[in-house]
Amino acid sequence: MTNSPIKEEFLHFLWRTKKIQPEHLVTTDGRIIDILDFGTYNVDSGPDFFNAKINIEGTVWAGNIEMHVFSSDWKRHKHQHDKAYENVILHVVYENDTDILLSNENSSIPTIALKGKIPKSFADNYLTLMQSKALIPCQNMISSVALEKIELWKYTLAIDRLYHKSQQVSDILHSTGNDWEETLYIMLARYFGAKVNTEPFERLARSLPLRVVNKNKDKRDTLDALFFGQAGMLMASYEDEYFIRLKKEYQFQQKKYSLKPIDPVAWKFSKMRPMNFPTVRIAQFSGLMYRVTFLFSQIRESTHPAEIRQMLHSEVTQYWDDHYRFGTPSSVMKKNTSNDFVDLLLINAIAPVLYHYGRNGADEKCIDVAIKLLEHIGSEKNSVIDHWKELGISSKTAFDSQALIHLKNNYCNEFKCLSCKIGNEIMNK
Repeated sequence: MTNSPIKEEFLHFLWRTKKIQPEHLVTTDGRIIDILDFGTYNVDSGPDFFNAKINIEGTVWAGNIEMHVFSSDWKRHKHQHDKAYENVILHVVYENDTDILLSNENSSIPTIALKGKIPKSFADNYLTLMQSKALIPCQNMISSVALEKIELWKYTLAIDRLYHKSQQVSDILHSTGNDWEETLYIMLARYFGAKVNTEPFERLARSLPLRVVNKNKDKRDTLDALFFGQAGMLMASYEDEYFIRLKKEYQFQQKKYSLKPIDPVAWKFSKMRPMNFPTVRIAQFSGLMYRVTFLFSQIRESTHPAEIRQMLHSEVTQYWDDHYRFGTPSSVMKKNTSNDFVDLLLINAIAPVLYHYGRNGADEKCIDVAIKLLEHIGSEKNSVIDHWKELGISSKTAFDSQALIHLKNNYCNEFKCLSCKIGNEIMNK
């Protein structure tokens, strides 16, 4: 067996889209096959196509179809020992390098070998995509795809991204005993940490239960003390009156609630804009928790994106106006949450939580609100979106940018062109 540029998913594509010419439906031993039913494509374990029906020389066979690049892959994948493959009636391969016997060892599985029989246009387009070195494999061919078809695909992609993010919500919800307020609290904490401090921020929120936060919502210094203390940032010694006050308060609250702080080593400051320092983000998160009560309930009952956005704005304690870190004064700058940062929270935390809540059947209008949120927020700005714009693919809203980010991360980066509507259009040119 030698390596082949052809992958199994390409054979799946040819079979699903019925691109194999009837004259090529001949077994390796010369028998003509009439495909009565191509079967149902299976994306899980087991044969590739279920419930197919074929006619071989007057005998109708019903069962499953398995595909491989090389027929010897059957043995390499140990299908001969798997009962799930006992009802395979047809083996479709790119190259037949060995005969595969049925379980009774008396006859071979009917096999079609496609090498030399694949339409040249499909093979050329496929190899161009699979061997591309560009950021977007199809970027030199995407102009041939109608923009309205790309727009339809973007809608599906945006919903897929919401669903993907909702799986993370599901995991958190399960860990909180189906407490939606606590789930939103942890999701918000994650995205206050952005990409670099996502994990320590989540650990911070999990180490400081929302019930403890709610019991102290009317005392700003106490909330700051709880959040910075649980972040492990009050272990040092600074002469700032604010720091000393927080440290003393935290020591009292720590004993009262038997709290255990996370390891401060987890926090990252290097190569970050000072406005994104975890100290600033913790101060903002504390401000949000001080300002709102039962945030999930308020958001669930709201129907207008502007109302929800307003709920997420927070102010920091005055100390942070001239500090980015404890003990180090800086020039004065207000560090309240910006509109752009609130938009990131809406995209990454609020919309997925509302979507998951709606999908659970609790309140289907929440799905519409989640989508409406993304449609009312301007497009995200990053290198991925810039590259799509260079290719003529516009991004006006967060709904658009989320779709294009999902397309790049889950299709382009993985060369899943044959599962992509754009890739399918190009393959059919």
